[in-house]
Amino acid sequence: QCKGNWKEVLLDENINEKVKSIHEEAHQGIENTWRKISEKYTGRDLFKTVKKTVKECVVCQSYQGSRTRNNEMQPIYSHKPFGIIGLDAVGPISPPSTNGNRYILTGIDYFTRWPLAEAVENIRSDTIINFIVTHIVQNFGTPDQIITDRGPGFISEAAENVHNFLGIKHTPATSYRPQTNGMVERLNQTLKNVLSRQCKKDKKNWDAYLWKTLLAIRTMRNRSTGYSPAELLYGVKLTTPALWSPPAEISDLELAIQERIESINTNIPELREIGYQNSVKAKQNMKTAYDKKVKFVNFEIDQMVMKLVEHATDKFQEVWEGPYRILKKLNLGAYLITDSEGNRDIVNGDSLKKYHHSTHMVPEVSSQLRSKLHRFKNTVRPIWEGGSVV
Repeated sequence: QCKGNWKEVLLDENINEKVKSIHEEAHQGIENTWRKISEKYTGRDLFKTVKKTVKECVVCQSYQGSRTRNNEMQPIYSHKPFGIIGLDAVGPISPPSTNGNRYILTGIDYFTRWPLAEAVENIRSDTIINFIVTHIVQNFGTPDQIITDRGPGFISEAAENVHNFLGIKHTPATSYRPQTNGMVERLNQTLKNVLSRQCKKDKKNWDAYLWKTLLAIRTMRNRSTGYSPAELLYGVKLTTPALWSPPAEISDLELAIQERIESINTNIPELREIGYQNSVKAKQNMKTAYDKKVKFVNFEIDQMVMKLVEHATDKFQEVWEGPYRILKKLNLGAYLITDSEGNRDIVNGDSLKKYHHSTHMVPEVSSQLRSKLHRFKNTVRPIWEGGSVV
């Protein structure tokens, strides 16, 4: 009896089942689960059992916890325009435009920060391939490397065939190294912020304002390089419609042409060198700030872990999936993992967390997850600038 109220004593043989059933009613945390069960029950090591049950709950482990920084930042340095391109997609945008577009395919050159974007109806592999050919290869030649996340359209067999045909090194980045594609993700934020203001009074036709958004970003001074993307690409500042005025009459065309040639041969290389050095300093400063918050977590071979979900399809989807088993430690903080059916994947330690195994709760791996992992039946081996990660 406690404070005038009688409580049922839970026996050792049924305490786990009772705690589990009460916790699974709402999957609340340790404190709230304890409050609820302690109102009616008592028992030996009851709080300890509550704490253990909540900690080991597979459902709670799938939804709780945020990504941690387990590894130091490894900056990417591009030494020439359109040598390395980052690609991504924004969307789905609801409602779609009157033209039926629901996504924006985006890209950015890691050297000049020149942005690319196209409004599209879908992000299937054929749409992405067309974007690569018409917006990148056709205008700037074949890049050395394209960095994407691991969305289905980016890592499809058709997309990989195009990369191989063109001699492009494709780096699927998200799980291998989370911060790898951060530049295009920052572009996406800027693009959404600018576009939302451009089409504020005409949201149904948001895609009609995409050109104005690109022009704005291309003429913005980039904080890392110190120049606008247009200056680093063309060596001159672009004139926007609001700044346009009738050009002065050219009195000596040959002299003007010669001055432009000299600018191309001298000024542009100087601008690019200064922009590159500014970018290196900015990345070093970013790395210093990032690395201060790193908490090294070393996962061991055969340890069970949960993996951060890469592409959440809805607000109610799990944040973490698993459990997985560590098969091998790779370099640059990456791990080779496997699920219960032998499907393998390479994941950065930043996207993993410890799985708390339960002796009385059986984890389930959804058929949807098994289907998604099937494409990784053979070990994924992403290629990085310095070679293979394995």
